[in-house]
Amino acid sequence: MRRSRRQWGLALAVVALVVGLVLVGLEMRRDFERVRALRQETAQSHKAREELQTVFSLMQDAETGQRGYIISGDPDFLVPYTTATERLGRELPQLRAAYAGDPVQRANIAELERRIAVKQTAMREALEAHDRRGREAGLTAVATGGGKAAMDRIRATINRMTDVDARALMALTQRVEARSRSTEAMVTAMFVALIALVAGGAALLVRYVTTRRRLLAEVRATAARQEAIFDSAIDAILTLNPSGTIETMNAAATRMFGWSVQELGRRDVAVLLEASDQGDKGLMARIRAGGADATGGLVQELTGRRRSGEAFPVDVAFSPLELPTGVHLVAVVRDITDRRRVEELKKQFVSTVSHELRTPLTSIAGSLGLLAGGAAGSLSERAGRLIGIAHSNSLRLVRLINDILDVEKLESGQINLELQPIDLREVAIRSLDNVRGYADGLGVRLELAEGPAAPVMGDVDRLVQVVVNLLSNAAKFSPESGTVEVAVMPEARIVRLSVRDHGPGVPDAFRARIFTKFAQADGSDTRQRGGTGLGLAIAKEIAERHGGRLWFESAPGEGATFHLDLPMTVGDAAPQTTHGPRLLIVEDDPDAAEVLRIMLAQDGFDALVAGSAAAALDAVEGEGFAAILVDLQLPDADGIGLIRALRERPGTVDTPVVVVSADVARGRARGRSLEVIDWLEKPFDQERLRSAIAAVLERLGRQAPVILHVDDDPDILQVTAETLAGIAEITHATSLSQARKVLARARPDLVILDLGLPDGSGLELLPDLGEGAKGIPVVVYSAQDMDAALGERVEAVLVKSSASLADLARTVRRLTFTPRDR
Repeated sequence: MRRSRRQWGLALAVVALVVGLVLVGLEMRRDFERVRALRQETAQSHKAREELQTVFSLMQDAETGQRGYIISGDPDFLVPYTTATERLGRELPQLRAAYAGDPVQRANIAELERRIAVKQTAMREALEAHDRRGREAGLTAVATGGGKAAMDRIRATINRMTDVDARALMALTQRVEARSRSTEAMVTAMFVALIALVAGGAALLVRYVTTRRRLLAEVRATAARQEAIFDSAIDAILTLNPSGTIETMNAAATRMFGWSVQELGRRDVAVLLEASDQGDKGLMARIRAGGADATGGLVQELTGRRRSGEAFPVDVAFSPLELPTGVHLVAVVRDITDRRRVEELKKQFVSTVSHELRTPLTSIAGSLGLLAGGAAGSLSERAGRLIGIAHSNSLRLVRLINDILDVEKLESGQINLELQPIDLREVAIRSLDNVRGYADGLGVRLELAEGPAAPVMGDVDRLVQVVVNLLSNAAKFSPESGTVEVAVMPEARIVRLSVRDHGPGVPDAFRARIFTKFAQADGSDTRQRGGTGLGLAIAKEIAERHGGRLWFESAPGEGATFHLDLPMTVGDAAPQTTHGPRLLIVEDDPDAAEVLRIMLAQDGFDALVAGSAAAALDAVEGEGFAAILVDLQLPDADGIGLIRALRERPGTVDTPVVVVSADVARGRARGRSLEVIDWLEKPFDQERLRSAIAAVLERLGRQAPVILHVDDDPDILQVTAETLAGIAEITHATSLSQARKVLARARPDLVILDLGLPDGSGLELLPDLGEGAKGIPVVVYSAQDMDAALGERVEAVLVKSSASLADLARTVRRLTFTPRDR
């Protein structure tokens, strides 16, 4: 019985042991399954986070390649950009598959893909800007900060996904550890009781414990890698709790601000960041009030404050981070001190170029122009040729500097257009006059097709700049004895100005970048034909600022046609403002008439040409003229007869007449009673013509106007005085104080004013000149650009080197022709 009981007891014990062993075995099996699941989850988490970092690394590679290409222009920099873009297309689907079972991470993946697409679009647009408009456009696109903001948002999304993954893995690990500890205790107890029966189980237990420890070590290593990524970031990264106090910061933040994590823990973020002068004043208050929704995803320019008290500019990207304790903020801070320094250097460079180069170049070009025009007497043929070379190259340098400054102003948005109703045909005529001398030197003929008026809204000077560039390019690339054809035609809703040449045409390889800055068809173009490659880029920008476009058609070997399309305005264009006294030239020889018109225009006169006596009589019926220049040999009447007819008309009975003819002696004998001011015999020089016109003005009862020229450059004062000789009486002042002394002694008819004076800005003199109808007219003639808001306080603004001395003379003539009450 006892044996039976013992047997039953042993059997029960064995059964209990077996059952216990089975239960232990089952529990161990379940624990191994949990460990295996943990291993798989850890491996999957690790792989997913590696893929996340791979995606971010690829984005950084793409950004680095893009910026390297934009900065250097070397296509080799595009290799990492292209490679990274292709790999992203493979990596993102794998990342989606890795998180297919996690709805939170699926949403994060969708957000990450959207932000990557935004960044890729920004990089493509910057590359396209570089390829279309050149390096400066690409740098401007990169410097806007949009790409940096996109990268910050991508980084924030990846960090959020990594944090979510790490927290999920940590929770799983803790659960497995808890169950593992329970199983370990059970196994240990059974091991003591069944040491003989579970010897094999002991080995299994050892294996199990080893495996568990390895998995835990891998988990810790993963956490350490994530911490290293956080601490190795270049930008400072702060996490703020819902009340705006600092919770954590990385090593970069410690280096940037000089505070340790322990010192700043739970302190207000205002210790480190404050609103800048140009920033959002209410931003910091919203952060303290828990306004994460109002700041999330934004890049703000703030002022950073180091531990030493030093203030420095920073860009801060705020991103919301949802935690169980509330919505936190992640602030990524970048020090932009170096960027500000570069911007300041750029401003100083532009200012230096404007003043220190424009002023002496104006003196050089003006003096050479006066010498070439015979202001210092006739020159020998060799001296005239050398002066011509020097003058031509000084103007070339002036155009280069003006183009560079125009590009900078266009990129910074500092060019303001003075739009008014104009006739684009008049713009074409004025542009042809400006380019005709250059074209004649190349042996190229310029032709303007007849056509109706072409009303548009535009800035006359800027449109002339565009058309002059098109004409000079066409003349430059035309064969000798070639023709450049210009047409201005209104169409359905636009006005099209077309410039056609018969040169080699635009090479196919050059078409895509013809409107980019510093673009040349090949390396020899600059040496053979000259030019900077800036003209067309500037012209295209000006056309687009007018709401139009600049484009071209070309076939190799058949020339090129450039088209300027501008929106047509309803109604006729406003008449062009005349540049001075209006004269009538009665001359049947178009070449002689054109020579006369150009000579008069150089001295500030606006002239109308009539090719016959009948046309002259029709012209005087429609408007008044200050004087009339008459050729004695006309196709439909005798010049003396025309003068008699003019004397019989009430409107022209007292109009001064100057005879310009090849037979002055016969005309003088027949016209003694006709009160002719002067008789000019062909051929004549410009000084002789000036004397005759001066006599006309004296006949009109006009005295030479008194002009006060305020400029600290003696060369500019002298060259301007030479240019205005015979037009006005010039008084000089080299400072504001000296100008005020001159004004105290006498009131001038006009003031020519430089902005950069040794004792202040020339604009400080404006209150001394009065306002309204009783004010003294002011012409700003300076190397510095003037604020458009102040333009209404002066009559004209001319920029040295951009406006020639002839432009200044025409402006003076226009503003002083109508006598003013003293």
